Amino acid sequence: MKKITMALVISFIVSVVFTSMHCARMAGKGWEKTLTLPSGEVILDMRGEWDALIELLERYKWTAPKPVPNILLITQEGNTFSAVQQLEGKRFPKGTEKFKGVLDKDGFKEVQLYACRIVKFAWVPVTWEISENGNKIVFVDEDRVRWTLTRR
Repeated sequence: MKKITMALVISFIVSVVFTSMHCARMAGKGWEKTLTLPSGEVILDMRGEWDALIELLERYKWTAPKPVPNILLITQEGNTFSAVQQLEGKRFPKGTEKFKGVLDKDGFKEVQLYACRIVKFAWVPVTWEISENGNKIVFVDEDRVRWTLTRR
């Protein structure tokens, strides 16, 4: 009887482990590039170069009426990422860290943009939208600016 009970317990544990692994793989929501953290959590892999299209919105559009292209190089360590501007900009030189944030299984936990606020620069929170395949991300800083990132 003990052998049967032990076999059932082991069978149960094995099925729970495999089910958990399967659910972890599915957590990526169909993203083409993912990373699995040591905890088993699957997150978006953002590493690499991204084309960035910067659009000023609403009351700021007069300062740059046309979208401005740039390139971001994104590095990622675990669930944190940093995006560095690769082209010279009007206000920010090449090499400026523009975004930083924390990823989770649903996309992002938080993202901040390095932006100009009146006469000083500061890290400000942004909202985001991730495409189904994870290769396009839109960050919006209130009604000020929209950054559309497309994986290269």
